[in-house]
Amino acid sequence: MEAMSVIGPVISVGSKLAGAKSSYDVGKAEQRSYQLQAEQAELRGRSEAIAYKQKGADALGRLNETLAAIIARAGAGGVDPTSGSAATIQQFAMGEGIDEFNIAADNAALAIGEASQQAYIYQTAGGTALQRGKINAFAKVGEAAYMAGQL
Repeated sequence: MEAMSVIGPVISVGSKLAGAKSSYDVGKAEQRSYQLQAEQAELRGRSEAIAYKQKGADALGRLNETLAAIIARAGAGGVDPTSGSAATIQQFAMGEGIDEFNIAADNAALAIGEASQQAYIYQTAGGTALQRGKINAFAKVGEAAYMAGQL
């Protein structure tokens, strides 16, 4: 009968120790999940930045086409393309094209910045999850030690 009364508490101690390992493993898994989300956020930000940079490059390409058309039409009409209304139209087109390019560049920088911030949030959450898992594991080890001391 004496052996039977010890088996239950020994199993409880073993269960607490297994629970400690499980708590640590859960914390580690959550940290890995958050790390993957952080990497995904950074990748998404870089992808968005590339798309915005492409929009900027496209804006410059359209600007170049517009300027070429203005110069060609002015020349075909016997007008000096570097003065008068032809030059005014070119300046307007350049202003619009450069504005569009700058907006795209700003959006690219914002996409990278937002992605970095989101990644940092995920990394911090991952560190917290791991820390929580360690604390839970240590608590369970402490409970197991206390129970073992009661035997």
